[in-house]
Amino acid sequence: MSKQKTLLLVGGGTGGHAGPILAVYKKMAQDKNCKIVVVGVGTPEEKEFFNSIPNYTKICAGKFHRQFTIRNIGEIVKFVIGYFQSLFLLLKFKPQVIFSKGGFVSLPLTLAARTLKISYFLHESDIEMGKVNRIMAKSAEKVFVTYPAKYYRGIDSKKIVWSGLLLREGYAEKPEKNVKTFGFSNGDPVIFLTGGSQGALNLSKVFLQIASGLLDGFNIIHQAGKHSIEIADKFAKDLPEEKSKKYYFTDLLGDKMMLSAIGSADLIISRAGSTIVELAIASKLMILVPWRYSAQDHQLKNAEFFKANNAADVITEDQLTPEVLRNHINDLFQDREKREKIAQSSGKLFPKDGVSIVCDALKERLDK
Repeated sequence: MSKQKTLLLVGGGTGGHAGPILAVYKKMAQDKNCKIVVVGVGTPEEKEFFNSIPNYTKICAGKFHRQFTIRNIGEIVKFVIGYFQSLFLLLKFKPQVIFSKGGFVSLPLTLAARTLKISYFLHESDIEMGKVNRIMAKSAEKVFVTYPAKYYRGIDSKKIVWSGLLLREGYAEKPEKNVKTFGFSNGDPVIFLTGGSQGALNLSKVFLQIASGLLDGFNIIHQAGKHSIEIADKFAKDLPEEKSKKYYFTDLLGDKMMLSAIGSADLIISRAGSTIVELAIASKLMILVPWRYSAQDHQLKNAEFFKANNAADVITEDQLTPEVLRNHINDLFQDREKREKIAQSSGKLFPKDGVSIVCDALKERLDK
């Protein structure tokens, strides 16, 4: 019997980082000769993904702010603690290879891996590489990327592997339409507004100013996130009964409901983080409103890539007003050919087998 190999997966904090880690875990766990340790920081969003994993452990990790504040002193302390916790974990589990999803959660552990000369792979979700991944890419054995390799300058091209996004279970196939899940029975087209787990507060505020009028001809699914749930609840309570039946809102959709929302949507309005790749895989018509404060302005760059490939309509935050948003929605629904071209283009942009690409490379490394 061959000796058991150990793989360590690090990432989390938000669902956008934890989901891909879980997808890799599930595929690698099929190999009974591979022991897998998952490391995160223990946020509520992260725990939803990882709590059923036997070897799930937590470290401290500092989330540094771009402008120096008193809070950064506390984050530095967390980072230092996390670095020594990481050294202890690596010496305890002795992984043959580490897979990192990037983000602040990954920094102390990948730095500890570099200190101990343990091989690690990275994955980047956005077109502009995040700060942690840029720091760690130089010493990484492989760097998997979501967008075409040419966009990642300053990294050894021999390390880069175009994998696409690491899609969660069910997201690699086009989801089925299932409007009854949301209580809709009128046959009107569906608009799905998603702000992610945090919620896009400004986007929700602007959208809700025109939503009552939209309900005359559309059904609406609104994933409000924790920051927008209160205004969504107030909006719903003020609606007349007939319109309230056409407005479904929640703070966060689980995977099953999320897939139903994507499948049911005739138009999706979203920020421009990594989720838009999942929407593109489903060949969806999208209006993207990139968040102006995203790190390295990566959301705007993601959105510009989609627009350049005729795969989404884009409204920048500076342009976003109720009137502008309503005009974009009306223009799209008055031009069927344009809607179909955008949806078809988005479905052709990315590989769909990113998890397999990453896992095949991990297996090859573990077998060395």
